[in-house]
Amino acid sequence: MAKPLRPELFYMDTSAMIALLVRDDPEHERALGFFKDAVREGSVFVIGRPTLMEFLNGVAKHVGKDVAEEQYRLYTASRFIFIEKETEADWERAWELFFKYRDQQGIDLFDSLAFAIMERLGIRKAFTFDSDFAVHGFVMVP
Repeated sequence: MAKPLRPELFYMDTSAMIALLVRDDPEHERALGFFKDAVREGSVFVIGRPTLMEFLNGVAKHVGKDVAEEQYRLYTASRFIFIEKETEADWERAWELFFKYRDQQGIDLFDSLAFAIMERLGIRKAFTFDSDFAVHGFVMVP
């Protein structure tokens, strides 16, 4: 089968990043299998800078800064992962979304900012285990 002209884009969420890192995470094998298959098929992953910050902060607190630094270097040097900077317009949209979901306690500002970045880039699929992405209408993979 021929490769698509444009690579498939996925937004990578913190939950997927954790599942890839933590070998005893219940979703580790599924996350790793999906990531390897997607890369083999030529897919590209986008991580918002705030998502990377959230992930690395958690890694530093729970595992240590050495591991956080190693993860930072792996993600920022990857040919399959693009770190997207948020814009002022993303922040404005994130605040709208954050206050929109008053009955959804799980949709925090980090998720709202990820949603804004995904909307701006036209990304519909999220590599995530966080159902808040589905609440907002995105397709969750794997």
